[in-house]
Amino acid sequence: MRLFGTDGIRGEVGKYPLNAENVLKLAKASSLVLRKKNSISRVVINKDTRLSGYIFEPALTSGFISMGIDVILVGPLPTPALTVLSKSLRADFSVMITASHNPYQDNGLKFFTGQGLKISVDEENKIEDFFYNYDFDNFKIKQSKYGKAIRLKNALGRYSEALKQSADRNLNYSKLKVALDCANGASYKVAPEVLFELGLDLYTIGNNPTGTNINQNCGSLFPLRASSLVKKKKCDIGICLDGDGDRVTIIDETGKVINGEEIIFILAKYYLSKKKITKGSVIVTNEIANHGLDISLKKLGLNLKRVKVGDKNILKEIIDNKYFFGGEPSGHFIFKDDLLIGDGMATAIRLLTYILRENKKLSTLRKGIELLDVININQRIDREKFFLFQDSIYQELNKLCKNLDIYYNIRPSGTEPLLRVNLQYDKRNIKRSTLNRLKTKIIKVISNAC
Repeated sequence: MRLFGTDGIRGEVGKYPLNAENVLKLAKASSLVLRKKNSISRVVINKDTRLSGYIFEPALTSGFISMGIDVILVGPLPTPALTVLSKSLRADFSVMITASHNPYQDNGLKFFTGQGLKISVDEENKIEDFFYNYDFDNFKIKQSKYGKAIRLKNALGRYSEALKQSADRNLNYSKLKVALDCANGASYKVAPEVLFELGLDLYTIGNNPTGTNINQNCGSLFPLRASSLVKKKKCDIGICLDGDGDRVTIIDETGKVINGEEIIFILAKYYLSKKKITKGSVIVTNEIANHGLDISLKKLGLNLKRVKVGDKNILKEIIDNKYFFGGEPSGHFIFKDDLLIGDGMATAIRLLTYILRENKKLSTLRKGIELLDVININQRIDREKFFLFQDSIYQELNKLCKNLDIYYNIRPSGTEPLLRVNLQYDKRNIKRSTLNRLKTKIIKVISNAC
């Protein structure tokens, strides 16, 4: 059974594999795979604000120490902080304890290299192999070789300084009024501090974590409170982070939520005008991004390249082909020249800088992109049954969709027991009644099979 999904290991706390015993075992297994030869044998552990972090942080720590690896504890901080901290602390690798945008009942583990990049699929497979097959009871190490653990006192300051480096010192950020929603998650302390120090007129919500309210009707998935705050306080922008701070949802000055595709388009126009990219350049997104983005970028003379869902796939494509930037509709954005990889706050600061440099409202900057209408179907599945019958399920779903004037994508979620079907259409070309019938048939096919 595969442990890793689209973005690390994730699931309900207390259920397989996310209990204390298995997390300790995963620490041991990952030590065998990710530890570097001739290194100082060090791992950095970060976490978000979930109550279960108090279970998994000591479990990981015990596992690593028992394998002779020193542990540096830095959380709670956003996941992208590990990009900076792993490098500066010369860690062999690092681990983030989080279930990202999921509710508090879930948790998970994300593993990163010493350079702050997500580990490869090959490394994931090796960890799984050791987890299932290695005899840890007979792993012997002298007690004098055990690792030690410390909590780094200035971790927040190190990350905060890295964030502020992405701002323009020549701009007066105090001109902007901002609504910030921290999702009661990992950004709850550092995000308001950074924006305050930049001089912004700031209104903050979602910055009182209890351990059980992370992502609860707040943050990037639930931007309505922030939208209301933008309108009430007449803010220039709303910034909504998710539980671990790697994704962001942006709200314009009218209170309207800006799609991830629209942010890609806004930034592409900006970087084209500043000659950071040129006509013919490639922007990277994933396979479910709105096809209206392709059309709109083509009008600018830019090309769009699609990869599988997952910000690590966006990053790999950017690194391998030296593209400038890319992003996902969900709110992950990655830039070649960023000190922090896939950071929601770093993206927000880029947009704040753009607004000031252009002296224009977000509602104006977003003009020029037309998106197709979308229907998203997220049907719950029994994972084992799905993987047993997936070929026939795909065949039936393809048969239903292929002759209609729509774009469609079918994929199992990497983080939840769901089969996701994304339908995109131009409402001028297909009747709503046809789409409703199609949706009913799709749900029936999936539910009958698994």
